[in-house]
Amino acid sequence: MVSQTNAIVLFITGSITVIVSAEVLLPPSGLQNRGLSILIASIIIFIFYVLWQKFVTGKTAWEIDQNEIKIVWTKKFILGDSKDTTIKWSEINDISQGAGPKYYKLQIKLATGDTMKYFHDNLTIRDDFGEMIKALCQISERRNTAN
Repeated sequence: MVSQTNAIVLFITGSITVIVSAEVLLPPSGLQNRGLSILIASIIIFIFYVLWQKFVTGKTAWEIDQNEIKIVWTKKFILGDSKDTTIKWSEINDISQGAGPKYYKLQIKLATGDTMKYFHDNLTIRDDFGEMIKALCQISERRNTAN
């Protein structure tokens, strides 16, 4: 899962860092040693990647059965409010899914009017998210046709 808020903050901070670093590191105004410039730039990119993994990505374990969906956060977002959740199927109005510009988005619309949104990064995260989506949709369709 991906925290959109943390991603935006980290992206802006990273962009400013890259711009400032480019001015300091790259010739003609920066370091004259090209190898050292590349090494320092690589370290900055590595640090940005580690911060992205630490602040922007989270992990969940989903248990899906005929009665409810349990979502347990196994790696919570730093600075985020990630709470374990149990949703009964009777509380769900709709489940929608689809690819967004950067992430795969899963939305669960509740009878209360609230919408729970989960973003998944398919490019870098390898897990059973696709199977989980299939299971959600199959149970949701069976419940909708039964009603």
